[in-house]
Parts: sequence; C-alpha cells; structure tokens
Amino acid sequence: MTRTNNRVRRSEKSAKAARLGYRISEWSRLTGTSRITAWRAIRDGKLKAINYCGITLIPDSERARFFQH
Repeated sequence: MTRTNNRVRRSEKSAKAARLGYRISEWSRLTGTSRITAWRAIRDGKLKAINYCGITLIPDSERARFFQH
C-alpha cells in the first residue's frame, strides 16, 4: 500500500467522524459567505471562534446557532 492510499483512507475516516470545528474557508463554503464576512462576524462578536495551534476554528455549535436564525 502506498503512502497516498494511507492518506486517503485516514482522511475518509476523519470525514466520517463528528466535526468539532471548521476552518474559515470551510465555514465560508458551508454557509455560502465569503471569508471576509466570516472574519468580520468574528471581529464583531457575532460568530465565536477558537484558536488552536495557530489555526482559527469555528466550533460546530456555531453552525447550529447560525442556521437557526
């Protein structure tokens, strides 16, 4: 088995697992908004975000809250 196949299988497994958060670009695709809009919402306190090892993540709980409104 090659390294590429191992990576693909690991990514398939992680895709099936529950998401804890989304990167800004993922959030933008999910919500149909721009990355700038996401950053502005974070800055204005309308969207919660966490910073983990230098990566800004929007918690999955925000997805539920975002789509309720």
